[in-house]
Amino acid sequence: MKKLLGIFIIIGITCLLSRFALITFQEDLFTEVQTETPSPTIADNELLTVVAYNIHHGTDMFENFRLNEMALLLSDADIIFLSEIDRTFGSRSYYLDQLEEFQNLTGLKHQAYAPTLEKTGLFNIRGTYGIAILSRFPIIDTTIYPLPTIPFDEPRAALKVTVSWGNQILTIWATHLSPVFDTRKQQLEYLSVSAYDADLLLGDLNARPDEINSLKIALALKNTETTPTFPSDNPNAKIDYILYGNKLKLQTAQTIPSLYSDHLPVKASFYLSN
Repeated sequence: MKKLLGIFIIIGITCLLSRFALITFQEDLFTEVQTETPSPTIADNELLTVVAYNIHHGTDMFENFRLNEMALLLSDADIIFLSEIDRTFGSRSYYLDQLEEFQNLTGLKHQAYAPTLEKTGLFNIRGTYGIAILSRFPIIDTTIYPLPTIPFDEPRAALKVTVSWGNQILTIWATHLSPVFDTRKQQLEYLSVSAYDADLLLGDLNARPDEINSLKIALALKNTETTPTFPSDNPNAKIDYILYGNKLKLQTAQTIPSLYSDHLPVKASFYLSN
């Protein structure tokens, strides 16, 4: 009898322990595991594609309107710098806001703009003309720097933006310098000091490669390539540039043959440097 009672006790304890184990296992199945979402990072093979383009207010050398073709040509870029862009400036560009048109056609949601000329036109429509940056990635800060000019020369500006690219911050300077040598010399000297933090410097500098050597040395920037960019129908002068610093590693660069403007666009793709 005692032996039989012992067997029942052992069986009871075993069942109780099994039930407890089953409950614990089921609770584990329905316990939500809390994990932190990692910050977005840039993959080793992720490219940043950049373009610098003087669009000649959206027209070719014969003043034919080619804005749509220009935008489609650049639609795969992540960052585009545009110079000579009109915003309801006049009849030459059909009073269009060309920056808005470019955004709609390229799908680049973020923009920064620096007007350098302003006028009031037909029906008191206020128009401006200047330089702009379009970006696929958020622009988190924008600063406009008026550049030194001599009397009666066209006003010029430099546009500085900081862009959030994955977990990296890129500082981009962009400008369209004067074709007048004395003014341009002052403007290059100004940039050599002010653009000390540039990861990219983009634009129509109206200067040949040997003229910007001191700028590149001062800012520790390299040129992507040296193919002539002006005039577009018979290019014999390199005046449009993408300059880059040590944060970026060049993958490819090209000057795109196109007659949509009087300048050729310059395009380059970069990896993040290790």
